[in-house]
Amino acid sequence: MLRLFWLLIILWILLRGGLLWLGWVGNPDPAARQRVLTYFTPDDIVRGETYFRHGFWARAVVGYWQMAFLLLGIFSGFFAALHARCEALAGGGFWGGSLLFLVAFQALYSLAVLPFSYYLGHICEQEMGFSTMTAAQWLWRWAKGFAVSTVVQAAGVLLFLWVVRTFPRAWPVVVPSATTAYGVVLTLLFPVLVTPLFYEQKPLADGPLKERILAIAARAGVPVEGIYEIDESRYSKHTNAYFTGLGSRKRIVLYDTLIKSHTVDEAALIFAHEVGHWQHDHMAKGIALGFLGGLVGCVALWWVFPWLQAETAFRLQPLWSAANVPFFAVVTMVGNLLLAPIEAQISQHFERQADRASLDLTGLRQVFIEAEVRLARDNRSHLLPHPWRVFWLFSHPPAIERIAMAETWIPPAQPR
Repeated sequence: MLRLFWLLIILWILLRGGLLWLGWVGNPDPAARQRVLTYFTPDDIVRGETYFRHGFWARAVVGYWQMAFLLLGIFSGFFAALHARCEALAGGGFWGGSLLFLVAFQALYSLAVLPFSYYLGHICEQEMGFSTMTAAQWLWRWAKGFAVSTVVQAAGVLLFLWVVRTFPRAWPVVVPSATTAYGVVLTLLFPVLVTPLFYEQKPLADGPLKERILAIAARAGVPVEGIYEIDESRYSKHTNAYFTGLGSRKRIVLYDTLIKSHTVDEAALIFAHEVGHWQHDHMAKGIALGFLGGLVGCVALWWVFPWLQAETAFRLQPLWSAANVPFFAVVTMVGNLLLAPIEAQISQHFERQADRASLDLTGLRQVFIEAEVRLARDNRSHLLPHPWRVFWLFSHPPAIERIAMAETWIPPAQPR
């Protein structure tokens, strides 16, 4: 089992390195470049490549550093000793010791990568003209993000431990059910409790954009609780729009940067894309797929864990112990990369459906193309990504593929 573990680690190292290299070289196909130059300038291509490569080596190193940090902590016995110390400080109590260890582990892990986070998230973004924050503002936002993620992740892990401990035989089925329910609760609470910690939310002002958005939502049959604008400009110049919430509690959220930099038609069409996700039930399908993936993962864990625990080098305790979290963090990193194409292809399929739905709802083919060009330019997108990297990692089709879809889009037949 130990040999297989190290083989998987080596595979992860090589695969990650290969994908990084493909990101650097991009798509060398001259025909692909010519297609891009139909809508973009050579300067657009260079700006996207420059943005991608800025801080490239820090992005390359940080993933390997995260893995090394976890492996060193596991095999040196540091994490095992930390867990024992936390349990002792909690008076031997299981829940107190588990919570203390999870907070300590999250703090150490976050601090270990903080220099990279600061360089990539603040310095590089500022040098590329995106970040509008001072160093102090960035650190304050990072601290709030750390606090929120610690609470959310600790609660999720404690839920897992409780289920495994309470249902020693049925846990492979109960865990995905419980974690799915937990995810739904987070989705409902996020816009009410979390978003206000980072953004000032205000209802979108009355005007042409609000009228267009409400008309599109009504045409699509999507109930909306409200339309909100958030002040992304206090952090960056990136643009975005999204839906949040479930059922009748759905909210539309627009970045103020999007409202300022796009025409009403473009912003409305970007919103129509989000409506397309709801028309195709992507949220429900995502929840169902998450449940199935969790079920498969839990059954696999139930089957393999006795062999893992028998390998003393892993220092694993009973499955319901928080001491195992660092080991499973390693497993998650490896599994996420190896299985990334499955998630990427499902996500790209959803995005293509939403793109087509936005055109069906608005009929604005040329505006769609102009919006894609503007979004790619504003966000300095990599316009010539390598096809294998797109296949393996991308959640969205590249800009040129989305534009090509719009060019071949056929308007739906009008009912007579």
